[in-house]
Amino acid sequence: MEDIHSIIVNVLSNFIWLPVGVLLAYLGFWIQVRFPNRKLWLLKDPSHLVVCVANSTTTNTGVYQRPATGVGQLRALILATRSLNQAYRRKLDIQNILLSNEPLQERIENDLLILGGSQNNETTAKLLELLHGEQPARMIGRMIIWRTNYVGERWVDQGALEYEGHAVNRKIVMDYGLIVRTYNPFTSHDRTAILFAGSHTYGTIAAAKFFTEDLHKHLRKLTRNGRKNLVVLVSAHIVNGYPTKMSIERSYAW
Repeated sequence: MEDIHSIIVNVLSNFIWLPVGVLLAYLGFWIQVRFPNRKLWLLKDPSHLVVCVANSTTTNTGVYQRPATGVGQLRALILATRSLNQAYRRKLDIQNILLSNEPLQERIENDLLILGGSQNNETTAKLLELLHGEQPARMIGRMIIWRTNYVGERWVDQGALEYEGHAVNRKIVMDYGLIVRTYNPFTSHDRTAILFAGSHTYGTIAAAKFFTEDLHKHLRKLTRNGRKNLVVLVSAHIVNGYPTKMSIERSYAW
């Protein structure tokens, strides 16, 4: 009888503690994974997220001109999607993936993920133009400009720093990535726009990689005093097309 009693007690104990264990595991996932990623992205309506990728190349098929994006944007999108799934999972619905030469129309007022520099992505150029007076970063061709002087309540170009990736034997060995997380300036609604751009294609990958894997370590310092908008310039050593040894060169939050 005592053996039967012990078995019953053990079964009941396991039955009771199983849902408790499941609940604790779920809470742990929320605390360690989901909440930090949501704090990183700050999307207001992930079910209508619009991804705008650079139109990096056009191929003549003999019948028509076929536009396409670059490897850097695709790899950046993979990194972003992995983090977005951790943050929003069932709420996320990435169906609106458009090349920058396609008209966004009313979709420009949604949460935006913009991939690629202003040279190949018109939306990047428009975003940085609208934010010109609020933050120090600019892009001219493949060069990332970081203004350091704020005079008369505006950023001035005098004394600005220039960052451009460089190559050795026709291979990029150093590149720079630009991260912008801001309110969406294309709408009066409460939406978020996020930009990953680079001096070259590897800089775009570096921006996405740093944002999804390392930025959370610096987020509290950057967003102190209630700041939500930020711009970060990162450098990366490129080894066989892969960004390594990434570090923050410049940062600003407002």
